[in-house]
Amino acid sequence: MHDVTAGIDDIRREIIDRHQIIDWSDRFPWWPQPAHVKVLFYADGSIQYDGGPFLGLKQVLATLTARVYPWVHFDVTTAHRRSDPSADHDNVDLAAALAIDSFDELWIYSIESGPQLSAGELAAAQAFMDTTDGGVLITGDHADLGQAFGNLRRAGTMRQLPAPPAAPPTWNSTLRTGADSLFQFEDQSDSTPQPLRYRRYWAGVFAQAPHPVLCSSLGPIDIFPDHQHEGEAVAPAPTDPNEWPGGVGAEVIAWGNIVDPSSNTVGREVGVLSAYDGHAAGVGRVLADSTWHHHFDINLRGLPGDPARPGFVTPGTASWITTAKKIEHFFVNAGVWLAPPAKQAAMRAAAWWPILWSDAIVEAHPLRDRSWLFGRYAYDALGRYAPQCAVFRWLWDLVPTLVQQDFVKLIDPGDPPPFAEYLAGVATRQLIERFDVRPDRLPDKAPELEEVDAAFEGVAERALGELVGDMERRLDAVRRLGSGAKAR
Repeated sequence: MHDVTAGIDDIRREIIDRHQIIDWSDRFPWWPQPAHVKVLFYADGSIQYDGGPFLGLKQVLATLTARVYPWVHFDVTTAHRRSDPSADHDNVDLAAALAIDSFDELWIYSIESGPQLSAGELAAAQAFMDTTDGGVLITGDHADLGQAFGNLRRAGTMRQLPAPPAAPPTWNSTLRTGADSLFQFEDQSDSTPQPLRYRRYWAGVFAQAPHPVLCSSLGPIDIFPDHQHEGEAVAPAPTDPNEWPGGVGAEVIAWGNIVDPSSNTVGREVGVLSAYDGHAAGVGRVLADSTWHHHFDINLRGLPGDPARPGFVTPGTASWITTAKKIEHFFVNAGVWLAPPAKQAAMRAAAWWPILWSDAIVEAHPLRDRSWLFGRYAYDALGRYAPQCAVFRWLWDLVPTLVQQDFVKLIDPGDPPPFAEYLAGVATRQLIERFDVRPDRLPDKAPELEEVDAAFEGVAERALGELVGDMERRLDAVRRLGSGAKAR
């Protein structure tokens, strides 16, 4: 059994072993440096990063810094509104915490009620989200826990406040039974997760997929830690243009459901995650979680000394490693998705350069002028290093917003034209041409990420032009076939 109270370094080693993480820089020195994303964790009240009533956030911190994906490294700073000896900085308000560094993301773990943010803190947070496109993850729990941040622009409204209480019969209990047939509070620390229903989106090659934060190499992230009295993630209507620029609104992207018979709402679905794609409106993204119990060590690593409540990272059940890795992929995916557009471009460049010498692309090199087919190979090569949903988002981000909107309106969801494959094929071909890539030689060093990203200019226009041209030629061929049939 693993050590529930292990330190972050030990936990990180567990994760590296579990995900079989390799230091690619030693093997492939011509790979580019990964994108660096700076994340600020900000907590209040009795929440601590190591220890405290919830045993800490060590599993999340270790996962983010384990370099699960070779094309991104997360640099995490921990700050606390009150006193926490395990924080990098404590007794700092939000404005002061955001000023510590040029952060890309803010992850909020609040247990205090409120609202409590001062005008200066609100202004600093608004500038972070609206001016620098900073991403925000916000959590809380039942009733008014986390309401201290309830007046935070957009993010504060994406969790129901007040949420259902911490007592039956109206609580949001997503518990599943554990060591016995009873629904007990401590079952949140066992190895049985709650199932999730997730929203599906058009996603190119794979037709439909979950939101990018819920994708993994093991398939959709369709499970989450359970808890006896969760809060609720919601999607407020984007009625105020000052709050929701461009009319872009949030969406609930995943739901749990209540089966605990102590509840009078058995069968009701609970919003577990909601997401706001602020990049479509020129501001930062937001991800709201119904409870910080999905992140706490008491849920993820279990209860010390209780073998019936080992958490999700202890070898035991037949599915333990899949469950553990899916949950860990969620944390990394959240960090990827929340990053500002400039960091998204850096991640895309860092992931794309190495595939130019993958076996799939080297062998498909003669086919590079057949964009649709070449794009299939590129998709496969990228999918070895990144979740397919992330690959699709990187491609889709190359397409102007208005074209995205028109395309989604026009496509047949059951049989979409292969626009994503054309994008992947044209983008990969442009990289090959820009850097004179040849399959029979390796580069001495990698270009700067900005140089790689610049090579993607014009990809959407060329890909769409090739797609339209190929479809017109196929339509002409069908017409000729029809004419021939009539002549007979």
